Amino acid sequence: MIAVGRCRTGFRTALAAALVAASSLGLVSCTPLVRYTDQLVDARSERTWFTRFPATLGGTVGFVVGVPVDVAAFVPAWFVYRSQPKETRDPLSVFLFPSFVLWKVGVLVGAPFDLVEWGTYRAFLPRRPETQAERDAIELEWDSRGNFSEYPVTPIYPVPVTPPPAVPVPTSPDG
Repeated sequence: MIAVGRCRTGFRTALAAALVAASSLGLVSCTPLVRYTDQLVDARSERTWFTRFPATLGGTVGFVVGVPVDVAAFVPAWFVYRSQPKETRDPLSVFLFPSFVLWKVGVLVGAPFDLVEWGTYRAFLPRRPETQAERDAIELEWDSRGNFSEYPVTPIYPVPVTPPPAVPVPTSPDG
């Protein structure tokens, strides 16, 4: 009888720990997760094929598995799509949402490989310092964009608007 009580208590403790872990993961924004999964498959990142190949393969499988889910969720997705304002409707983001989610979850297959690669290789690579010219080029690129889509903020000091040229006012011959 005591063993059964301990088993139930152990199960409750494990369930409580799982709920705490799940709720803490729910508090995390999805933007860093999407950026991380993008970096796992990006050839421009510091990651080698050791990480990128499993991440790419997992993402492809996740997207393919998500297509039947997209088909099954078509009717509810249609109501979501129709409920959005016409100006902001995006059919791809609504109808392919399950595929997108499963694609990103599939890319996370590369996360353990990324951890191993970082611990055995990337952590020991020397960092090349940026030159002043490289920093200036990055700043000019950001300034040329005109808006910062990654950082949706209103600038405190907007670009000053130049007034139109003054039009000469006709004067009367008497004055």
